[in-house]
Amino acid sequence: MVRQRQRPQNKKISPVIAIANQKGGVGKTNVTFNLSGALAEKNQKILLIDLDQQGNLSSVFLDSIYNLKITVADILLDDDIPVLRAIQKTSFQNIDIIPSNIDLSKIDLQLAGEPDAQYFLVDKLKEIKASYDYTIIDCPPSLGLATRIGLVAADKVIIPLECQEWAVKGTAHLRGAIAKIRKRANPQLKIMGYLINRYDGRRKLEEVYRDTILESFKDKVFKVELKSSVRYAEAATFKKPITTYLPVSQYAEVYRRLAEEILDYG
Repeated sequence: MVRQRQRPQNKKISPVIAIANQKGGVGKTNVTFNLSGALAEKNQKILLIDLDQQGNLSSVFLDSIYNLKITVADILLDDDIPVLRAIQKTSFQNIDIIPSNIDLSKIDLQLAGEPDAQYFLVDKLKEIKASYDYTIIDCPPSLGLATRIGLVAADKVIIPLECQEWAVKGTAHLRGAIAKIRKRANPQLKIMGYLINRYDGRRKLEEVYRDTILESFKDKVFKVELKSSVRYAEAATFKKPITTYLPVSQYAEVYRRLAEEILDYG
């Protein structure tokens, strides 16, 4: 980002960051996956929360997600299940995950009449939030209940964008949802930044839309821009964050710089 801040020297309250955009296909899960690897590499203890019923983030860290005994759906639907029972260790040092699978689709129906449903995750996280340096929530591509639950639990939001025509206008509904949540449910919620993802500077039109994003959101746009590359898809296929899959590469380095921006944010 444009802002320059000195990194805090004292232990800060561990932030909860939601990765959100109501449009599918902008790379939310890939960003969450690779960012967690870059932060973990910097000795940050990370808790990931998969709030997408497709379970893509869970699948890159765990095997057989449909055979899991406890998922995020269980802790949202049953107040008697402690959040610790849902946390799974991954094969990567400093990364744990609360996984998801198709069972999460139950919450829309079963919690439809529950006015406090949006607070269920934030209440659960109080039990373990201090155990992690960062909690990162991968939100689904919608503005439904799961995303609302994630935003109420979060302190900050990162919004991935592709350099396409819809990019600025397409976030209007999300920004509206964030504004409503800030009014009552979560006053401290802030947009941490807009993250340009899958950028191909060889395409003139993408360069034009990139300039539009920079003009519209100014210093709220991360300085790091994530380029379009098959290497990120390969990393997900091999179930390794890019900093592990290709540790000495420009693709890993850009995520390290993104992690630095987040650490410097304070």
